[in-house]
Amino acid sequence: MTCRPFAIRLLPVLILFPVAVLAPGCTQNPNPTAERTWQTVFRELPSGLLSVSGTSPQDVYTVGTDSGDGLGPVLMHYNGSEWRRLNTGTTGDLWWITAVPIDGVFYLSGESGMILRFDPQIQSIEPQNTPSTETIFGVWGSASDNIWAVGGLLTDQQFGGTIWHFDGTSWLIQDLSQQFPDGFATVFKIWGRSPNEVYAVGAAGLILRFDGVAWTLVDDGTTRNATLFSVYGNEDTVVAVGGFNSAVIIEQRDDIFMDRATPETIQMNGVFVTTGGVGAAVGRELNVAFWTANGWEVAQDTGLPIDLDFHANWIDSESGLWAAGGVLIGDPINRGTLVYFGPQTVSSVVVEP
Repeated sequence: MTCRPFAIRLLPVLILFPVAVLAPGCTQNPNPTAERTWQTVFRELPSGLLSVSGTSPQDVYTVGTDSGDGLGPVLMHYNGSEWRRLNTGTTGDLWWITAVPIDGVFYLSGESGMILRFDPQIQSIEPQNTPSTETIFGVWGSASDNIWAVGGLLTDQQFGGTIWHFDGTSWLIQDLSQQFPDGFATVFKIWGRSPNEVYAVGAAGLILRFDGVAWTLVDDGTTRNATLFSVYGNEDTVVAVGGFNSAVIIEQRDDIFMDRATPETIQMNGVFVTTGGVGAAVGRELNVAFWTANGWEVAQDTGLPIDLDFHANWIDSESGLWAAGGVLIGDPINRGTLVYFGPQTVSSVVVEP
């Protein structure tokens, strides 16, 4: 059962989440009436910020592109009082950090087949031996011996996709040639409900599902053939977002995907939903859409600039929304932006290594 507040009250700059009447068996979200404000934590970093994750409002990570400053692609940690930049010991852009740690470890992925194993307890960053050089845009795993990575070519999004699996020892390319003799679309994100129910989404409306044995193609429930950039879910709903200019927001229930985007919603690049039913999607022009009992409602009067784009988001244990982005179109990806919407006051102080 998904538990969502019945309404969102949108006000200029300040948004209040009213007390929700919950269905039997649902758990009240933390601090349901806390005042939540939009805070621009970073806006003009030299590197674009492409993913954000963590374990609590006082334990947050964000990753991004390599600005060439000698510290490698951005990896920063927030401890509740300040941010600390970590030296990744490599070069190239990072596109993703796992939304939740896998057996206590985060996996970071990016260009040229880069996957980094980051253990926050001992602050170790270990490059993985990977089988190819495509960009890896997303990683998800149920355990340290069952991790999936997806990606492909931006120069051939129709047939340039790749899926890898890690069995605890080696990363191996998955052979999908029987289903796709000419190749399949570039894959941008992956998420699973269990080892036997995993979803991957990508260009041209691609949705793949793994049932524990094989990958199969799933109907996206639309006729738009639009790129899907991100996927996430909880115990009873899977959500995938994307689009081109106008948004695609599809929800899967009872094994059927249906488009839930309203006509005025523009392209969405990232999505995150919690087990308690709190959800948000983020996208172009720093737009945010909240998941409510009435569907996906775009936040108004946030005070955020429209000359930048969000790429990904994460929701912490106090229902605080973190969203990362910058200038995402063109080369270089820069003007790194991180926005927080919640009850905390987030510091912008960065301590270099």
